[in-house]
Amino acid sequence: MPARVILVQRMLEDERCMLHELRALAEAAGYEVVGELMQRRAPDSRYNIGRGKVQELKELITQTGASKVIFFNLLKPSQVYNLRKELGVDVVDRYELILEIFAMRAGSKEAKLQIELARLKRELSFAREYINLQKRGELHGFMGGGRYAVDAYYEYVVSRISKIEESLRALRKAKSMRWLRRREAGLFSVALTGYTGAGKTTLFNKLTAWSGYIDGKPFATLSTKTKLVDLLGMPVLVSDTIGFIDSLPEQLFDAFYTTLGETSYADLVLFLVDASEPPEEVERKIIAGMTILSSLGVPPSRILIAANKVDSAQPPVLEANIRQLKALGTLGVVPLSARTGYNLDVLQQKILESLPGKVRRRLRVPSVLLEETMKEIVCKCRVLDVSFNGDWVDISFECKGDAAERISRKFSTACSSTPNPLPERAGQQTIVYSSP
Repeated sequence: MPARVILVQRMLEDERCMLHELRALAEAAGYEVVGELMQRRAPDSRYNIGRGKVQELKELITQTGASKVIFFNLLKPSQVYNLRKELGVDVVDRYELILEIFAMRAGSKEAKLQIELARLKRELSFAREYINLQKRGELHGFMGGGRYAVDAYYEYVVSRISKIEESLRALRKAKSMRWLRRREAGLFSVALTGYTGAGKTTLFNKLTAWSGYIDGKPFATLSTKTKLVDLLGMPVLVSDTIGFIDSLPEQLFDAFYTTLGETSYADLVLFLVDASEPPEEVERKIIAGMTILSSLGVPPSRILIAANKVDSAQPPVLEANIRQLKALGTLGVVPLSARTGYNLDVLQQKILESLPGKVRRRLRVPSVLLEETMKEIVCKCRVLDVSFNGDWVDISFECKGDAAERISRKFSTACSSTPNPLPERAGQQTIVYSSP
C-alpha cells in the first residue's frame, strides 16, 4: 500500500501555485496524496509556513493518517528539524522528492553518481547547519556521537564528493570523446528536449522504432539514449534527453549538467511542448525550457518546436499555444501527435530541411566501383539520384559539410581526367573520380 502524503506550498503574493506539479512528482514516486495545504505569506524562519498553518497541518495529518509531508519550497535544515519535531512525521522538500524519483529510475553509472553527488551536496549543507545549531545548543543528540561524530561525517561527505566529481570528470571526458568521434564520422545529431511529460520518449520511440520505457510520469528518462535513424534517407543520430522542470534546484541542475549538456552538442534541438495544456501553463514551461537551453548555449536558431498532443487539445487552446510558440523566433513550429503519428512525416521533413551545414554533391565514378562508393556514401549521406552513363555512374547526394569534404578528399576533382564531365548545378559541387 503506498505511503500517504500531504503536499504543502508557501508562496508570495505574485507566485503561482505549483501543487499540481508537486502532486505529479509525488505520484511518480509512488505516494498517495491525501491532502494539500497552501499559504501566501513571507517565509517563517522556524517552520517556513506560519505557526497557525503548522497546527492546521498537524490536524490534517491526524485526519488522513499521512506519514509524510512534502513541501514544494526548499527547506532549511533547521526548518526540517522543527517541522519533524512538531508534526511527528517525516518532512521532505521538493529537492528530496526529485532525488527519490531519480534514484528509482537511474540505470547508468553516470546517473547513479550524479544522484549521489546531488544528495551528498545537500547533506553537506545540512551538516554545516547542524554543526552550527549544535554549537548554539539548539540541536541535541544529532548523530548520537557528539561533535566528533558530526566532524567525522562532514569529512566523509567532503571526501566522497571529491571522488564522485573525479569519476564524473572521467565520464564527461569519455562522453566528449564519443561526441567528437560522432562529429568526425560526419553524422548529423538531433536532441529531443522539452518539459518533463511532454512526450519526448514517445516521439523517440516513433522515430527510432525503439520500445523505450514510457509511463507518462515525470522523469521517465534520466540517462540520454542515442539511436541512429534513417530520416527520409539521411542517417541522423537522435537522442532522448532528461526532461526540464521549472525552478530546478541549482545543485540538481549542476549534478545533471552532463546529461542536459549533451543537448549543446546537437546540430538541431527539437523542443517538444504539450500543446494540449492551458496557454498560461505552456508559457511557464516554455520559459523554463528556453532558459535552460540558453544556459546550455543553444540559440533559437538551432531550435525546432514540436507542438505535441494536438489530438487531445481543444481548438482554441491549440490555436493560442501555436501562436505563442511561433513568437519565439525559432526555426518553426510543427503541430504533432507523437502518440498517433499525426504529422510525423511533416516533422521529419522539417527536421531534414532544418539541419544546418547541409550540402549537395554529385560524384562520378567508374561503374566497377559503384558498390564500394555507395557503401561510403549511404552511411553518412542521403542519396538523391543514381544514373548510369556508359562505364560511369553519376551519384547525387547531400550530407554534412565535413562528410562531403572527406568524400572530396577521397575522390579526385580533376574533371579533365574523365570523359563527358558533369555540368555544375545550382547548389551542387561536382566531384569526379580519378584513379591514383
